Amino acid sequence: MGGLISRILAIRDRFLIESASDDLYPENNSSNPVDPSTSRLLSSNSSSSSSSNDLQASSPSLLSTAGGSPIEVLPLDLTLKIFSFLDVVSLCRCAQVSKAWHDLALDGSNWQHVDLFDFQTAIEGNVVARLSMRCGGFLRTLCLKDCRGVEDSTIKTISAHCHNIEKLILTKCIQLTDKTAEHLSRNCPHLRYVNFSSCRSITNATCRLLSVGCLELEHLDLSYCPVTADGIEAISSKCLLLRSLVLKYCREITDDALVHIGANCPHLQRLNLQGCKFVTDEGLKSICEGCHELEKLSVSGCDSLTDLTLKRLGSSCHQLRTFEAAGCSHFSDTGFSSLGPGCTRLQRMDLEECVLVTDNTLTHLSANCVHLQSLALSHCEKITDSGIRQLCVGPCADSMQVLELDNCPIITDISLDLLRNCKSLRRLEIFDCQMVSRTAISKLQRQCPELKVHAFFPPNTPPLQQNQPRRQRICRCCSLL
Repeated sequence: MGGLISRILAIRDRFLIESASDDLYPENNSSNPVDPSTSRLLSSNSSSSSSSNDLQASSPSLLSTAGGSPIEVLPLDLTLKIFSFLDVVSLCRCAQVSKAWHDLALDGSNWQHVDLFDFQTAIEGNVVARLSMRCGGFLRTLCLKDCRGVEDSTIKTISAHCHNIEKLILTKCIQLTDKTAEHLSRNCPHLRYVNFSSCRSITNATCRLLSVGCLELEHLDLSYCPVTADGIEAISSKCLLLRSLVLKYCREITDDALVHIGANCPHLQRLNLQGCKFVTDEGLKSICEGCHELEKLSVSGCDSLTDLTLKRLGSSCHQLRTFEAAGCSHFSDTGFSSLGPGCTRLQRMDLEECVLVTDNTLTHLSANCVHLQSLALSHCEKITDSGIRQLCVGPCADSMQVLELDNCPIITDISLDLLRNCKSLRRLEIFDCQMVSRTAISKLQRQCPELKVHAFFPPNTPPLQQNQPRRQRICRCCSLL
């Protein structure tokens, strides 16, 4: 507890020093609104607060002689500001110090951003409900990730008391149903960010409900939820501010859903379709034609896509910065030769298991994607030292930070010698590259001390000793006789 108090006093001293020159304490200059109940609780200390105004003009060390707790002599707005820097655990500890600290620590202004995933995921729903009642209109962000005790009734209480909530993370809250969306739609009109990932009981009804009452929605994550094109049509046609849509492993998503997205979401910037097996080139055609502001696209695991999608992306989505296509086994050099010149702002690419990719793809990326920072080529077995040379001598060599070459069997020590030219490279993955030696790795690490190389070499098989006497083999029949 002594360390916690020292931390609070250090924050206090910093603010007092700033106040000498910036006049931090005008009467109406409170960055956090003060709860009226807290004001009444501290009204008995008003004399100390008024006398502290004279002390603030002098050295902060004079506060230690003012009598009473060093915290109590500070103005209420500054005290609450100090408490606002504490995390959930520290606030709970402060609440056990005294009655005054209890009211200060649990004041709603200190609980604008609550993350219970880092605190206690086994928390019960009624505890979350009581917390929301105390936070009230102050609460802006609430993370209940993996809090499996949370039910629809909990969200009902939260929505009833926290009308100003903007960000709600409900990942793996497996007891939630469409009733949750009903409460949010009715009471939380300012909701901008919702994450329902792995909430298996969330269906199309949630999309329809959110499209009625949460028109400011910008980010929606429905990963692993059984939603279909009907739900996507409802959310995309009404929530016109939608910027980010995550549909990872939504197995029932088809091209029809992408048609609605392309027609209704012209400002969409991030779209994740990982694992949506039924998505084809025709669906991506609608995205390319309607979402010209797209910056991040993930189609990993969409193994029905072909080079036609890459050509359309290159001709329409010039703002693309992140492209994830792991497992798209039909993508080849022909498609990437069109993607590279058209998407020159690419910074991150995941081409793992794009088995048709050869050195020609690296030639196009190196020449056109000068801002490329991360490139995954794991299991691209046709990549050779010549392709790595193109990356190391091209314009993207200065920006490359992460390079993954796992299971590229033709890569040799020559590639590691070339990678010295990538001065910004910080991480290199070369697991199961049989033609890369330990000597080359050690040499590269000596020359680039900031580079982390992740590699694996199978243990050597011990040689058979030539002079070791061999035991005579006798079959079981002979041994019995």
